[in-house]
Amino acid sequence: MARLNPYTPGAGTRPPVLAGRDTQLALITNIADLVEAGRQTTPLICTGLRGMGKTAVLFAARELLRERHWLAGYYEVRRDVEPGTAVASIAVEGVLTVRKGLRRALGAAVARVGSAKVSFGPATLEITAKGTPSDTDPYPELVEFLRLIGNAAKDDRSGVALLVDELQVFRKRDLAVLIQALSFLRDEPIVLVGAGLPYLPSEMSKANTYAERFRYETIDRLHDSEVRRAVTEPAAAEGVTWTTDAVDQVVTLSFGYPYFVQLYASETWVAANNTDTITVDHVHAAIDPVQRQLDAGLYAARYDRLSDTERDYIHAMVRCIETIEGKQQLEFNLGTERVGSGAVAGDIVKSCG
Repeated sequence: MARLNPYTPGAGTRPPVLAGRDTQLALITNIADLVEAGRQTTPLICTGLRGMGKTAVLFAARELLRERHWLAGYYEVRRDVEPGTAVASIAVEGVLTVRKGLRRALGAAVARVGSAKVSFGPATLEITAKGTPSDTDPYPELVEFLRLIGNAAKDDRSGVALLVDELQVFRKRDLAVLIQALSFLRDEPIVLVGAGLPYLPSEMSKANTYAERFRYETIDRLHDSEVRRAVTEPAAAEGVTWTTDAVDQVVTLSFGYPYFVQLYASETWVAANNTDTITVDHVHAAIDPVQRQLDAGLYAARYDRLSDTERDYIHAMVRCIETIEGKQQLEFNLGTERVGSGAVAGDIVKSCG
């Protein structure tokens, strides 16, 4: 019987082993401890490039907090969606996982949030569109709703986690409303754990200066030891072993970029074709399929979205790289008559003209 491929390259997919994110999960655990003790906390915002695993961290946080009986829901921001609707959607996703006491408390509540009327039932939550977003000021309605679910959670001795992905997609005014509403709360056990691209902190502080005092965590590349964990442990669970040089090759090829780690490991698994031991030859066989996927998907899609000026910049970078590589080869060939760094720098400036 063929073993199932344990690796998960893709957008928003959680890897079987979430290596290298212990710091962020420890912070979330600490936030939960403080909230349950009646203490106030600051929002935690994870930032990083696409493919670094920000969404996976939010999913892990949701699982962790639901185990503590929190009302924890995930929401990926879409354009032109008000924060009230986002919060209501989080409640929709999380209400069925909470204890019956909290569910009953929420069941008695009816609130109007932005353009949606939110009605809780014993085991469900419905959102019915009513009016348009411009009919009313969304801020007081959002505060009212947050207080509502926060007080219900407080009575239950639990908390509410708003796990919001792609925060940078919010319009600036909507981001400002969300930040201000959260800052207005005092005793309600509600926390925001958000994620977005690297420029998100700047956008949040422009929307509202309260955001300057949020906790920002960079989700970055994995260390070599973390890559090894991410590669070997899922295979071991399937009874498959990686040789040391095979894992080292994935470490080198992936540069610690989590998406690349999963992609190289997945294609290597396919190349190994259900064998008990994965070798460096299997990794080498995976390089071309990986490159084809990247060229057809990740790289082509991003290049197509570039403006003419941005493409000119990319082309200049390629010329610079080619110049550096050419000079390095020339230095090697000349032996003692090495070309100095000044000449290399001059040629790079010329090529980037």
